[in-house]
Amino acid sequence: MAGGLPAAPGSAKRRRLRVCRQTRRRPAATDLARPRPTRTLNSSTRSSRPRLGILLMIGAIFCLSVMEAAAKYLTATQPYETVVWGRYLFHFLLTVPIFLAPTTIRLVRTGRPAMHILRSLFLAGGTLAGIGAISLMPLAEATALVFSAPLLVTLMSPWALGEPVGWRRRSAIAVGFLGVLIILRPGTDFLQWAALLPLLASLCYACYQVSTRLLSFSEHPLTLFFYTSLVGLAVTTPMAFAVWSPPTAGEWLLLLFTGFFGFAGQFLLIKAFQFAEASTVAPFIYVQLPFAGVFGWWLFGDLPDLWVLLGAAVIIGSGLYIWRRETRRAAAPD
Repeated sequence: MAGGLPAAPGSAKRRRLRVCRQTRRRPAATDLARPRPTRTLNSSTRSSRPRLGILLMIGAIFCLSVMEAAAKYLTATQPYETVVWGRYLFHFLLTVPIFLAPTTIRLVRTGRPAMHILRSLFLAGGTLAGIGAISLMPLAEATALVFSAPLLVTLMSPWALGEPVGWRRRSAIAVGFLGVLIILRPGTDFLQWAALLPLLASLCYACYQVSTRLLSFSEHPLTLFFYTSLVGLAVTTPMAFAVWSPPTAGEWLLLLFTGFFGFAGQFLLIKAFQFAEASTVAPFIYVQLPFAGVFGWWLFGDLPDLWVLLGAAVIIGSGLYIWRRETRRAAAPD
């Protein structure tokens, strides 16, 4: 399931205007001698290629959907803790070569290690809950419930990020959670304890997204990338060996498969935000639902029923409305 998004686009636009004004003047010799600032997720030096950014976002979501389908397949024969550990193990092994170059090794150093660890713990918790959910539920249903994460991010924004949330977006949050109830159907046999796992994953992902926003103003994307895999591996290793069942050669190959597609998805996600504004690419995260539906039907014979489709439509509609209000907030605050 997809990871966090950068901060809202309004401040980035203002920074670009300031940069444009500054670049009109002739640089002094002392300016040329100054070290260049570290590129962050919110860096105003982002290349403006929105179509490429959209394609990269869709590619990222496709890779993450493939990873989840492979993980669900593996959980039929392996504990889900082992599956998550394998995902992080091969993700980390693929990440290490990036940081062996002299130009990138310095990015391992950070002045905010505690925040990196906390952010990575949120993602590890979300991944554990998410993989646990899809091991017990159809892919499309679990994915639809996890889509409540953007609603929780907006709900947390006033106290966590200092971002005001008006009555329109608060109303959209309420409608979005109505969609969650439509999928869960309280009072029916459908509601089981397993349905709480994607909601726990959603809460973890929301906290992960908020912490990503807080770090994105000062940290390089590759720094976030490194600590995500390192902390995730450290957390899941003892959990995996507590329930260890030696994987077969085919299962090792599938674990490598999940790690590779998890790595590729996160890497493409970072690149998408380097080529286009968050406001441009963020809505395309919802293509994960049709991907999950297709993989669930093709590999496992699962077809979402009418209630799941209706609830997913309500959640996605609320999320898109909130995204639209956030992109217009500077011009027309709610």
